[in-house]
Amino acid sequence: MEPYSRFTSVPQLLVHRAVHDADRVAVTFEDGTCTYAQLDERAARVQTWLEGAGVRAGDRVVLLMRNSLDFLYVWLGAARAGAVGVPLNTSSLGEALAHPLTHSEAVGVFADDDLLKIVADSADVDGLWLVATSEIGGLIDASHPAVSPADVAGPDPMNIIYTSGTTGLPKGVVLSHTSYLNTGGYFAHHLGLDRDDVLQTCLPLFHCNAQQTTCMAAFSLGARVALHGKFSLSRFPQWLAESGATVTNLLGSMLALLSKTESRPEDAATALRLIVAAPVPEDLHGELEQRYGVRVVEGYGLTETGTMACMNPLDDRRPGTFGLPLEHTELKIVGADGVELDADENGELWVRSAVPNAFMSEYFRDPGRTAEALDQGWFHTGDICRRRPDGYYVFVDRLKDTIRRRGENISSFLVEKALLEHPDILEVAAIGVPSELSEEDVLVVVVARAGSGLDEAAVHAFSSEVLGDYMRPRYVELRDDLPRTETGRVHKFSLRQESHDRAWDAQALPASGRTR
Repeated sequence: MEPYSRFTSVPQLLVHRAVHDADRVAVTFEDGTCTYAQLDERAARVQTWLEGAGVRAGDRVVLLMRNSLDFLYVWLGAARAGAVGVPLNTSSLGEALAHPLTHSEAVGVFADDDLLKIVADSADVDGLWLVATSEIGGLIDASHPAVSPADVAGPDPMNIIYTSGTTGLPKGVVLSHTSYLNTGGYFAHHLGLDRDDVLQTCLPLFHCNAQQTTCMAAFSLGARVALHGKFSLSRFPQWLAESGATVTNLLGSMLALLSKTESRPEDAATALRLIVAAPVPEDLHGELEQRYGVRVVEGYGLTETGTMACMNPLDDRRPGTFGLPLEHTELKIVGADGVELDADENGELWVRSAVPNAFMSEYFRDPGRTAEALDQGWFHTGDICRRRPDGYYVFVDRLKDTIRRRGENISSFLVEKALLEHPDILEVAAIGVPSELSEEDVLVVVVARAGSGLDEAAVHAFSSEVLGDYMRPRYVELRDDLPRTETGRVHKFSLRQESHDRAWDAQALPASGRTR
């Protein structure tokens, strides 16, 4: 099957837009506006600086930056140079930051000014160049003339996205230029978008969702991206109204929060017509569609599958499901013996793409885990799902120990490793437990050193020192021991099946007593 884009690289698409849609607005962010001509020119000046700094095709460049126009200039400038962007979660601390910095073998780092010190404290930065966001303005001025893009082909890597490790350190998912072009193309095609649409996102640009389904979909059409910072319940309605957004990408937890706010007549008065989200609580579909005058479209995908692999059709959405395979994907439910299961049987979801290079190319520098995850083109998702008799797919549970919180994949391994640094913690198991905002919250079950006097509040306070806020446990349980398998491993499946109603809950504390 042919890809959804006629372009062979992201820089080629960008140059095309700069020539044919020069004066069209490409991106707005806060008070800033950037046309397609400006977007390409500023990315080209970053490319010039990178090449002057010795960056060559295939070199890895880390981005530790919050949403901004500068992020896009650097991200696209690296692609223009043939380099590989490595965007990292801006809340990362400790090994969650140090590992991708070193494992990616990066040559340099772009970071927001306040994050540069965290980079230096978390990893060995000898030999790396460091550029603060405040310096990027100097990189995109006329002293760094624009140049033509490097020669880049579709299968060449564009980004490495580090996703959660389950029993080890996080894995670097290598995504090609084809993956970015194909995802942007199919997203626009599936939703029936055109160049007059405005694609809004407040999801972080360090994730492939905002990069691929919002930015690349807009760029594929010559449409406009309305970029905002971190989701704000109070400001979101204003963002929709002022941006003229027609499409927005959200998380299920964001929808749950919006549903708890008071409905207003002006909610349905915006230009918004589509909300794309996952997972969507089944009982919220009708309520949100009526309130905002939109269609809510749920789908399923992973970083490894080029974001979306399955979505509900616009004209036949079935709440409680994540839809049907896209035109270029195949899905099947497989049992423990590797045999495909019938409808209404629970098993692991496997996904395959008919477009070469649309999914991940590999786990960077990890051929063993790459081979485990890919079997004759089938990606083993590690998620338990089922296919209904009508062909629609339903999510059931996670097979892996990955925790999914507010759109973030959290490595239970790294949570446990960080907490074990506390001298009074002998053992710890981190699991995900259902959240009232959909997806999961982090719970840790801790075995303390005898006679230590360690309590749950102390565990949580320590977590604030060694873990980024998105990884920090909400719940803490102290126990004398942990359930184990016959081979002595912690039996997390049984922990997830237990009731944790009596667990210590950080959100039950007064605001003044919580750690930040």
